[in-house]
Amino acid sequence: MLSAEPTRVVPLLPRHGSHAAPHASAQKTAGSSDSAVVAALERRIEQATIRGDVAYLDSVYAPSFRFKHSTGAIEERGPRLAALRARRDTVFARDLDSLEVEVHGDIALTTGRIHVRQQSSDPRWREYTIRYARVYVRRAGRWQLLTHHSTGESFGPL
Repeated sequence: MLSAEPTRVVPLLPRHGSHAAPHASAQKTAGSSDSAVVAALERRIEQATIRGDVAYLDSVYAPSFRFKHSTGAIEERGPRLAALRARRDTVFARDLDSLEVEVHGDIALTTGRIHVRQQSSDPRWREYTIRYARVYVRRAGRWQLLTHHSTGESFGPL
């Protein structure tokens, strides 16, 4: 059920090196803990992206998942997973910054920044920061990532 007011808005700081985030199928659904569960899921998704753990991402992307890049390019779920599977460049870091989580019943909105450092033949994409918004939906007790929307690309360090 969607409530008009968020159950909790929690600004969260990144936990660099933390791998303790729960798997999507083992998530709790208790009121205020939902924000922490979604924040942990955010960190787990970034770690899976770095490692190229497509199986994990496949398990947390909703069937209708869409990814809008800061360039405006849009990838649907299948092509996004295929692109991650085929990726050859090394991703060194995807650090979350300024993470905020709003939970509205079975819908969660996250906003923040991701600072990316990776191998790339294009120097503009070796180190950059994006602002993003993500929408999660809880179905059958599991949080799933419904959409990711990147905006306001900037290049260089935070």
